[in-house]
Amino acid sequence: MESHAEGSRTSPLLDEEVPLSLDEYVRYGRQMIMPGFGLPAQLKLKNAKVAIVGAGGLGCPTLQYLAGAGVGTIGIFDHDTVSLSNLHRQILHTTERVGMNKAESASMALKSLNPEINLLPHGVPITPSTALSLLKGYSILVDCTDRPLTRYLLSDVSVRLDIPLVSGAAISSAGQWAVYGGKPLQSGKKRACYRCIWPSIIPGSAGKCEEEGVWSVVTGLVGTGMASEVIKLIIGKEDPEPLLHLHHLCSNPLIRTIRMKGPSAKCIACGPSASITDDLDVYGYESFCAGAAGPEVDEMTGMKDGIQGERIDVKELSILMEANSNISLIDTRPPIEFGICSLPKSTNIPLPTILEDPSVLPPSEEVIFLCRRGNDSQIAADALRRTTNTTGQNIRIRDVKGGLRAWSKVVDPMFPVY
Repeated sequence: MESHAEGSRTSPLLDEEVPLSLDEYVRYGRQMIMPGFGLPAQLKLKNAKVAIVGAGGLGCPTLQYLAGAGVGTIGIFDHDTVSLSNLHRQILHTTERVGMNKAESASMALKSLNPEINLLPHGVPITPSTALSLLKGYSILVDCTDRPLTRYLLSDVSVRLDIPLVSGAAISSAGQWAVYGGKPLQSGKKRACYRCIWPSIIPGSAGKCEEEGVWSVVTGLVGTGMASEVIKLIIGKEDPEPLLHLHHLCSNPLIRTIRMKGPSAKCIACGPSASITDDLDVYGYESFCAGAAGPEVDEMTGMKDGIQGERIDVKELSILMEANSNISLIDTRPPIEFGICSLPKSTNIPLPTILEDPSVLPPSEEVIFLCRRGNDSQIAADALRRTTNTTGQNIRIRDVKGGLRAWSKVVDPMFPVY
């Protein structure tokens, strides 16, 4: 996109049209004067087409720096909406845009940052049936979703389209990023695809920020690292060998870099006997990634396909508490979460402590377990039931469906939700 009146002028010092508008010379001047960069690198950025999947914690810093650097066409894919809990780390979104589609919200912010580039927001999910058609035409894929299913899907897409994938992850105080697949490096080495490095899912490995927490600066640093990989790919300054970058907020050094192994001959996506084809819809991504996040939780009813046992809802709990019933209400959350908010007369005994030794629970004829969403409370109740079955104790054991989330929705709207 050219700026107002200056974009089409011809410089008297050149025989051909100026490749950048005069505004762009000013805008990008501080990076063009860097050794080894210059006008050629800036033109490569302007002509590049990059697809960013996910406009959340990783996507926001990645998008911000690529837009600021002048990447000419950026596709933004995200079907989620902005929520208040996103804003501590998803820096392109604002309080006023809570409820807006994230792709549209990010596009608004980036247009204000750089009106010279072409932004293509898509508020639709990337699925096996749509991925190739939506992402065809881009020269680089960037996975900022931090979601196993999409990560493997985008890796397969990058193999099918023969373009590199920049993929990152961040949770709690740690993160990582790397470049996968694409054409051979200038050194002649070939990058492995994501499946080559991680051919199978580790059960329970896909932690969520909502459950485990995340430092905003961790997503910022990882997203910035991902943006740097994209820029290096575009301007031809890529690393001579495939590298994986590991970050931990409390480590020294802050970032460690290790060499990645090459492509696997056994890989089902890029190996010589690959079984994944352009018909991605026939590959069972859902079943392949089923164990990554653990059991699915419904906020109102607790763990889907959960442990069978006696359960009560939050209204029943409220009645018991008002009647001053002789119950032991055990909150199984970590101490740091219990310190944020808790119900009156509840006792904090974290789930790992209960699992290690259920006898730590106070003596009582009735125990009710409570947690944030109704998952850990079921596990704690089941552990105590197994113990009482062995010892012959007569204790009524129950847990609360939906946990504190349900309490806030149904009983006390003023109870904090975090």
